[in-house]
Amino acid sequence: MASLVTYDDGLRRIDFTLTPNGRRQTVRLGRVSAKHAKTVLAKVEALIADKLTQRPHDTELSRWLASLDEKMLARLRAVGLADGVGVTQTTLGEFLDRALATLAVKPGTLSFYEQVKRNLIDYFTASRLLRDITPEDADTWRTWLVDNQGLSTATVGRRVIGARTLWRRAVRWKLIGDNPFQDVRGGSQANESRKQFVPTATIEAIIAEAPDAEWRLLIGLSRYGGLRCPSEHLALTWRDVDWERGTLRVRSSKTAHHEGHAERVVPLFPELRSLLLSAYEAAPDGAEHVITRYRDTSANLRTQFNRIIRRAGFTPWPRLFHNLRASRETELLRQYDLATVCRWIGNSPAVAARHYATSVDLDADFRRAAGLDTEAQQKAQQSPSVRRERGVSTRTTPHTRNPRGGSAGNDCHESTVAGKGGEYARQDSNL
Repeated sequence: MASLVTYDDGLRRIDFTLTPNGRRQTVRLGRVSAKHAKTVLAKVEALIADKLTQRPHDTELSRWLASLDEKMLARLRAVGLADGVGVTQTTLGEFLDRALATLAVKPGTLSFYEQVKRNLIDYFTASRLLRDITPEDADTWRTWLVDNQGLSTATVGRRVIGARTLWRRAVRWKLIGDNPFQDVRGGSQANESRKQFVPTATIEAIIAEAPDAEWRLLIGLSRYGGLRCPSEHLALTWRDVDWERGTLRVRSSKTAHHEGHAERVVPLFPELRSLLLSAYEAAPDGAEHVITRYRDTSANLRTQFNRIIRRAGFTPWPRLFHNLRASRETELLRQYDLATVCRWIGNSPAVAARHYATSVDLDADFRRAAGLDTEAQQKAQQSPSVRRERGVSTRTTPHTRNPRGGSAGNDCHESTVAGKGGEYARQDSNL
């Protein structure tokens, strides 16, 4: 299959053919020792065997290829024996194992990539050569996720983006030249069908059914404080509660790797303050953490929360704790500006718009925007004659001064602003 040829002047070469009657090809070695030449001959024969059987190189052969200088690699590539330094022979299973082992992510994110890996292996098989997966294959994989796995559009979008991220690593490691998932349509990652606004009246009825002060606080921290459950709940200590300033310091492991986002300050909203006071009074002496009884991260809070919801006479909604947090952000967005609310909740405006903001009452909002439910609109629609008959003057009257100075109209306006949470707007400016 391959033979070593030595010239009188010490130059050496390797001749080989890929088939019995095929064209002879040559790899020039230059002036090297006989021992080195025989080593290269053995490696070339192994390369030829792998090429003929279309199998990946073993670890030893791959390492030998990676150790060669560019000149020798160019000679091997010229005869088709070292395309991409041999590492293009890496299998999908080998690559995914290496890629996931080098991911510096949190356990939840790693679990997501494990799901992506499982989908890729189920479709392509672990022995599929990484270099053989084409853009067409990537498109058919996405179709398979939709048609055969019963995944939602949002889940399919996340899996595609996960695969695209992993293949970027393969390109950076020079295992392949191009990313076959680069242009695969991910689709929306937001599942509108799983969004649900949880009204205050509903959550108050549910809190009333909670078994103790800590459970009432667990629910309240999500619905009224907008905290992530359970990570941000469990990180809270009583030192984080500033009763005098009306603030709550929240440490977030999810965003800690972003500069300046390891913690945030949340207003001590009245609904939240009362729940915290109750929990503080019930806390054991010397307790450091706000939540003490449910600190086991393996505890299934959702199961117990489902029971509490059903006991209160309601049907559990999708994404139990996330939708509480999303409901709070939606509520706050109706009163405060986007940047302020995102700072309190701990997400970006883009994430808030895509995954958190929900509709409370579309019909009521539409009628209010059109002015159909206001007394002023009803009066505006009346004819002047009707208004005269009812004794309503059509002339504009001046503002009536009040004893504190200013006009009654201005006082009314100031009262409305304060009623919309002016206290918290002022408080936030001091944070």
